[in-house]
Amino acid sequence: MKFKEHTEFMIDFISSFINGKTSRYFFDLDYCARVIEHFPYMERENSEIAERFADTVDEAYERASASCLSDEEFRIEISKAFDKWLGKKKIDII
Repeated sequence: MKFKEHTEFMIDFISSFINGKTSRYFFDLDYCARVIEHFPYMERENSEIAERFADTVDEAYERASASCLSDEEFRIEISKAFDKWLGKKKIDII
């Protein structure tokens, strides 16, 4: 699926954190500002995708931030929410 500018920005921003290119410290510093800046535009680009973002990634961020999760546990929670937001499924191979 092709996304528009502001949704694509948030995908890149969150992907950078999930993939370990951004530390939790810098992700935390930037997250709220990025959501405030880009979310209204995301709603105009595609309201369904924006609503799903709020119900998945943003909710996971708020919940995980309030918990005493390690950086890796926090990254995992954001990753799960990110995959749910974009409709990706991970296959467990055991």
